[in-house]
Amino acid sequence: MKCVAGASGCLLLAMVATGCGLLPTGGHPSVGPASALSPMGHGLREYRAAFHVHCYLSHDSDGPIEVIASSAKALGIDTVILNDHYEAGNVARAPRGVQHGVLFLPGLELRAGQEASILAFDVREDFDNKLSGAGRLAEMHRQGAVSVIGHVEEVKDWNAEPFQGPFDAFEVYNLHAQFKEASRLGIALRLLTLAPDAFFAASIENPTANLALWDHELARGRRLAGLAGHDAHANVRVFGQLGGTIGTYAELFRLFSNHILSPEWTVEGIADGVRRGRTFVTFDFLGDGTGFAVSYGAKGAAADARAILGDTVPYRSDHVLQVRVPPEPAPPKNAAPARQLATPLIRVLRDGEEIGSAQDRTLDMPLPGAGVYRVEVYRGNRLWIVASPMYITP
Repeated sequence: MKCVAGASGCLLLAMVATGCGLLPTGGHPSVGPASALSPMGHGLREYRAAFHVHCYLSHDSDGPIEVIASSAKALGIDTVILNDHYEAGNVARAPRGVQHGVLFLPGLELRAGQEASILAFDVREDFDNKLSGAGRLAEMHRQGAVSVIGHVEEVKDWNAEPFQGPFDAFEVYNLHAQFKEASRLGIALRLLTLAPDAFFAASIENPTANLALWDHELARGRRLAGLAGHDAHANVRVFGQLGGTIGTYAELFRLFSNHILSPEWTVEGIADGVRRGRTFVTFDFLGDGTGFAVSYGAKGAAADARAILGDTVPYRSDHVLQVRVPPEPAPPKNAAPARQLATPLIRVLRDGEEIGSAQDRTLDMPLPGAGVYRVEVYRGNRLWIVASPMYITP
């Protein structure tokens, strides 16, 4: 979408239209210590990634790799996972590896028939684009790519192909989809009455429906890591060719990030971290979640002896689930007073149902038995952190 109307009229039009990649301006930067050792142990480091990003290889974006990289670096994001619309030759042209100080994983957004998308990354080679949705998923599996069920709100039949295929992850949040479904009048009123940071805080909604769909698929025995998609295009022009882009990469990346645990900062390492389910999402406008930890094991056991996100382990009545929420970072010198955020609320879910909670930064609790366990953390009534599951067997 490119806009050539007057500034105020175009800005409002951009907000209420339904074109791809339309998003507002503003946001709150959040920079954590990139590639820090994870408190979850096992030699894993914590990398922050932007996922579902479109660049100049997509028909509806002209974003340069240099701009994407500089935007990510400024916000402490060290990894960008591309998911460009497919055209022959795209895979060969896509950046792979470290470019301008940021690790890029080449990937594609492929339509799965009339519903949803296959968001694949670590794609190795081009292929026949005439394949069916199930055929495309099979091709991604053949290449060893990571496959994510994207735009899950569009799935009408979870029993249809290709949604029964070998997926590795689930898009628990999609920024573009959320704005597309939001009240146009509500967006316009918030845009006109709130400052940028307050506008974002008021506009981003908890992905309750997506989380319920995720739980439903997990209950069917699937192993699906959670990822949040920026669906970034940087393609809304306020003044046409003169510039004035809204929904820039920097504006979108600062809202949330995907934390991926891996022993190494490589394409293969990051992809394997997602395959293993070693991920959690933080909505960074509510605070930096770097250092968050979930583990399961004997009381007092060292981190390396405990199970973590993505692991499958047997139930033990003498083991406990341990959740640790990072402390608030110290404000920089001479910084303006920060607004007070509510004490975190930790929620533990078993097979989609809450079984325990704590209004605190720590939680230690025995588990009632086998199940799929995942953790959410809230600030007030806002979802701040959502972690991939652990799988506890009988």
